[in-house]
Amino acid sequence: MDITPQLTLWVQQLRAIAQTGLAFKPQEYDSERYAALLALAATMAAAVNNRAEIDPQLAEQFALRWRAEVVDGEAGYVTPKVGVGAAVFNEHEEILLIQRSGGTWFYPTGWGDIGLSPAQIAVKEVREESGLWVTPQRLVGIYNSAKWRTELNPHYYSIVFECRLDGGELRAHPPETLDAGFFAHDHIPQPVYQNRIDHLERAWALHRGEVVEPYFDPA
Repeated sequence: MDITPQLTLWVQQLRAIAQTGLAFKPQEYDSERYAALLALAATMAAAVNNRAEIDPQLAEQFALRWRAEVVDGEAGYVTPKVGVGAAVFNEHEEILLIQRSGGTWFYPTGWGDIGLSPAQIAVKEVREESGLWVTPQRLVGIYNSAKWRTELNPHYYSIVFECRLDGGELRAHPPETLDAGFFAHDHIPQPVYQNRIDHLERAWALHRGEVVEPYFDPA
């Protein structure tokens, strides 16, 4: 059993507690404890990155970088990031997938932007990554990256909409997007991003009427 995802989650949680604690300018002793907690999280991160042995220099790099990220007050409260995805189907029941710069395939996604709603982000990402215009219709699901992602950063929630295809001209948008196209259920290009076939299957299930409620990770 690979416990790396759980270790990674613990590192993220310890780091968040320490950074948030330091953000609210605690008393001297508490400040020292939060700094020690941050150093412990950094050491754990170095261990996760290099299972053979702990690299003290890497641990120090993590600790210094994370300490520099601390912002005073409420703005420094560490919370998950938010990403938005769009499941777009054409008249042939094919789903829109884009090939990312790393070579993997997935539906259009992007980080949330200040001032825009999640639905607006979905429209923006599809337009930027594929050249198409869409209208969000309903929520496919909200996914917690801690359930499946093994990288140390970042922890995020992914909000995915099913979107109606309105028009536009299909085109890739280099360098962010290497390729883009519509694909049938039995012709999904490989590799899929983070092997998240289940995310694609849920989008198809909702589109086909096999499920009617949006998905969320259980408590």
